[in-house]
Amino acid sequence: MSLRGWGWREGAGGRPSKSRRPFNRIGHLAVALAIPVVLLMAVVPAASAGKAKGEGPYPWKYPASGTTTIGSGKAISGQACKAGQGQFNSPYAAPCIAKWSGNNGGATYNGVTATTITIAQRAFPQTANSQEAAAQAKNEGIALPAVTDQVAQVFLNYFNKVYDLYGRQVKLVEEDAVGNATTEALNGGQSQACADADTIAHTLHAFGELGAPDIIGDPNRVGGGGTGPFSVCAAQRGLVEFAGGAYFSEQWFEQYNPYVWNITQDCQRISTNEAELIANYLAGKKAIYAGSASLRNKIRRIGTYIPNVQQYIECNGNPNSSMNKLLKNRYHLPASTAPDFFTYNLDISTFQQSAQQAAIKFKADGDTTINLACDPYSASLLMKAAAAQNYYPEWLSDGVALEDTDTVAQTFPASEAQGHLFGVAEAPPQQLLFGPTSLAGKLYQKLTGHQIPAGTDGMYYNLVQLFDQLQAAGPDLTPQNMARGTHALPVLGNASDGLWDFRTGPTGQKNGGDHTAIVNDLFVYWNQSAISPVNHKPGTYVDVFGGKRYTIGQWPKKLPKLFTAPGSAATGSS
Repeated sequence: MSLRGWGWREGAGGRPSKSRRPFNRIGHLAVALAIPVVLLMAVVPAASAGKAKGEGPYPWKYPASGTTTIGSGKAISGQACKAGQGQFNSPYAAPCIAKWSGNNGGATYNGVTATTITIAQRAFPQTANSQEAAAQAKNEGIALPAVTDQVAQVFLNYFNKVYDLYGRQVKLVEEDAVGNATTEALNGGQSQACADADTIAHTLHAFGELGAPDIIGDPNRVGGGGTGPFSVCAAQRGLVEFAGGAYFSEQWFEQYNPYVWNITQDCQRISTNEAELIANYLAGKKAIYAGSASLRNKIRRIGTYIPNVQQYIECNGNPNSSMNKLLKNRYHLPASTAPDFFTYNLDISTFQQSAQQAAIKFKADGDTTINLACDPYSASLLMKAAAAQNYYPEWLSDGVALEDTDTVAQTFPASEAQGHLFGVAEAPPQQLLFGPTSLAGKLYQKLTGHQIPAGTDGMYYNLVQLFDQLQAAGPDLTPQNMARGTHALPVLGNASDGLWDFRTGPTGQKNGGDHTAIVNDLFVYWNQSAISPVNHKPGTYVDVFGGKRYTIGQWPKKLPKLFTAPGSAATGSS
């Protein structure tokens, strides 16, 4: 699983009273903070809503309502539309449509008028966690919230001009949250989350909540509304959450259809991808990248470290998980190859104890390869606990919780990571998301004539997702029409943020429908000796397969030798 792209982090920056730190799809951050100041995991809330109708392969249509021409004519911006062209110059933009005219129906849904679409953002009070996060973010070169707000406002203004929202424009409003971001990330604060959803739905009368950083004004707040508890509360009140339920299963998203969406992969897709890699590259082979000589001579036995959260466990956390079923039924692997498991509670106060217990268990069970399906702080603690046990296995990244980014992996003990850490990465090399040559950087230069400030993408991808989905709904803007239009979108991107595909199901089935966008990954290994282009410190990930991304059913059959870059090989342990 991956908490990358759209997980949650409590952020910081700003004045002592309150602060806001960009809530980003994990992997869009230039840094992951050394936590416990940040917990990068959204979890399933205790309350549950009644199941909505599953997506199913029903007649999708883009745009879902109204009549307009796709791929020809002139767009609202004046550009000539062509087949395969986006609404603006971006590989992630929805297909270009001819300028629409007519009666848009006015107030088609809560938060919608004839001229506006109100989208809310939650603003959490500053805490000690966010203050510490601010200091570390500053040290790592992350842009201050006010800077991100300024860049994002430029993009918001532009997208309101070039996207065709059928006579409407997006209006962002801030909601002063009564909840606590850290509490919600730890699966608490249900009543406060629901109180915020009530305010957004019934007082602010918003269509949905962006679930992303503050980009509209007061920079001295903590942002990021799309926690698990809030996502359920939002769906129960008919609010659309655009960055909710990070790494939950597609089955969970279907329960709350059509209200909860995300960019980062759902855990069913992650598990399906990983099952293919285990079957092709690891199963039945010796653990040649383990640090201990005794482990290098053993056939791989995988141990999985995963939070005690129902949704994650159903994907990759018990013998009956979707991953294990794939290993058995699709790849016909023997039961002896089934992963070992250790589940831990998402309680920061017990993280260290859980990591110590897990290291003892994995070593005693003879596990050669540990799958890091966990938050990044726990990954670091687990590695340190393993070193204390003189236990040096292979470490398998499944791309979750920023563990696939340089700034997180740099916190791992070198004795465990060097020559031993490899796996999938949903996050692209971070330098592709920031700076003057990134998609955000090029657009900012075009719009302002200035180079984009360092350490921010101005919420480029979040805003593109938002406007893509709103345009896809057509003039009759409702969550149901937005879902139909979103699932009808063609495959987008395959650039810096990977491939976006809301149509293909989480196990690769065509027209199966999905509520999360990214579908392909990199394969990487860790080089402790190389200097990261992100923060110019030792340690960076090296792309395998020439940096090409793959999705389910497309991975090469053979994994080339790893740790071949200068200085990346392990020194080995006895």
